[in-house]
Amino acid sequence: MIPNRNRTSELCITFLSKTRNPQNIQMKSTTNLELHKYSSYASGLYFLTPGVNTLRIQLRDGNIREITHPKISRDFISGILEDTMTRGYFRRSFITSIEFYHDDKSGLPELSFTRKALGEQLLELQFPAESSIRYRDSGAETEKILVLEIFRGFLVTSSSLHRAIPLAALASVEVECG
Repeated sequence: MIPNRNRTSELCITFLSKTRNPQNIQMKSTTNLELHKYSSYASGLYFLTPGVNTLRIQLRDGNIREITHPKISRDFISGILEDTMTRGYFRRSFITSIEFYHDDKSGLPELSFTRKALGEQLLELQFPAESSIRYRDSGAETEKILVLEIFRGFLVTSSSLHRAIPLAALASVEVECG
């Protein structure tokens, strides 16, 4: 005998309503605006004020960097650095804290989010370019290199010591754009 699907659904709904609402009090419906508010809390973005266009990040080594044109991806936070001539990419695990704020300078784009990986973001830049890199090792110092191109997850450089550096090995990349 095949159970009646409607009856099963009713039992499930009744069970859920009794277990989550033991006093059997009528629950109010939630508006789309309220859902958006709650989803912002759930996603951790409730602290973002409208118009965020600048980030101040503190790195594990103690350095503090200010970023405009900020983008947040799964693994990296990127943007234009203080000198306005360099684009920085910082692995999230290399960052100890972030401050989000609105800078009144006109024309700065707001914070954006991307699904692009580091390699895809770097492909948007012009190469060859002078760059500073830092490896994920906690004691690693910043190295200056000439990046020739990005190829299948590697920085291809002019260095005879480091011809191809895996992007996965990097904590930060700063590429001179101008």
